[in-house]
Amino acid sequence: MSPCRYGDVFKTHVLGYPSVMLAGPDDVKFVLASRSELFKPTYPRNKMTLIGPSALFFHEGDYHMRLRKPVQASLLPDSIRSTVADVDAVAISVLASWSHGNVVHVFSGIKQ
Repeated sequence: MSPCRYGDVFKTHVLGYPSVMLAGPDDVKFVLASRSELFKPTYPRNKMTLIGPSALFFHEGDYHMRLRKPVQASLLPDSIRSTVADVDAVAISVLASWSHGNVVHVFSGIKQ
């Protein structure tokens, strides 16, 4: 791996926030394996607003692992196969209601 202009690992500011930049997968592996306690992932405020602060994406540690297991199970092929008919019925119903010239409420349609 060729060294970057400022070295393989360097500090900078991204969008006004202090950040550590890592040049390659070996650097990332080293940091996560030996110094992970020094780093905390942060995300842009608009992402948190869009997804919501209680989203699985924003949690860490044991709580994240407890939430992740049921979410992963719901994304397995058998789980998805069993819900396709229900999702299809809701989508057809919502699309049909939009065809009558009503105001389209996308957010509430997605929540169904």
